[in-house]
Amino acid sequence: MRRNPAKDQPRTWCLASGKVVPGESDVKAVLREIQEETGYQAIEEQLESLGEFVFDVQEFILHFPAFRIQLAAPIDVVLNPEEHIEYAWVTPEECYALPDLIHGFYELLERLGWVTKGG
Repeated sequence: MRRNPAKDQPRTWCLASGKVVPGESDVKAVLREIQEETGYQAIEEQLESLGEFVFDVQEFILHFPAFRIQLAAPIDVVLNPEEHIEYAWVTPEECYALPDLIHGFYELLERLGWVTKGG
């Protein structure tokens, strides 16, 4: 999804993500964020944990638990215009080729083993 121009790191491509609110588990947070940012009502049984990744981002350390859902077919995404302005279905390689991914996204694709650095 491409971030809203008014957001931090404007117009960059990113995944559905967000902060865990107090009292919320990582799983509940990802389910909530998917619904808020795409309109898709995922269920816990669909989630596959890909692990937790740590990034040194500017002035803080980001702990990023990553999950994926394997869909039988692409869904109709309903964007929250305050968050994102467009979306596209792409392969990891197509994603990696984009010149404007959000900070850490190239590295995440590499760490997951979905692409190799440089291509």
